[in-house]
Amino acid sequence: MKVKSEISINLGHSVKALRIERGLSLSQLSKDTGISKAMLSQIERFESSPTVELLWKLSQGLNIEYTALLNSKEANLMENAIDHEGAIFTPVYASKEAKKTEVFHISFAPFNLHTREAHKNVAEESITVLEGQLEVFYDGKWHLVKSGEQIKFNADQEHGYKTTQTPAKFINILEYK
Repeated sequence: MKVKSEISINLGHSVKALRIERGLSLSQLSKDTGISKAMLSQIERFESSPTVELLWKLSQGLNIEYTALLNSKEANLMENAIDHEGAIFTPVYASKEAKKTEVFHISFAPFNLHTREAHKNVAEESITVLEGQLEVFYDGKWHLVKSGEQIKFNADQEHGYKTTQTPAKFINILEYK
């Protein structure tokens, strides 16, 4: 028998509770998120280790913060780091205020590319590069951000991040609408 990780259990409980609370069937949630019913069912039964992309689709479809899917009320956010295709996404902070904010510490391996669709519930993203350099795509073009520099952009557009020969570490702040 495979031992379920705490993150899988927290995610499964969160998704099922939100779906039931909102009166959604698996079919409706599938339609809202673009994730198959089978995958959603596996998540609710703690049988899946979803990718970062899948978690974003869930948070966007449910119109909630990304970290709300990952942590139980007692869990430490930083224990919910996700290692995904050369990138480590570590939640650092999630506000409980009216204006929601999430902060992530992200590490990218060399030659990593991560693209995002427009966020419908995120107003602005802020990137601060801590180590290395990062190229950030927004407003239809790539922008170079070096160590110690910061940029902000509207997140309701296609955007992305990439590294070249060297790794990069950066802080990503999401300000929700």
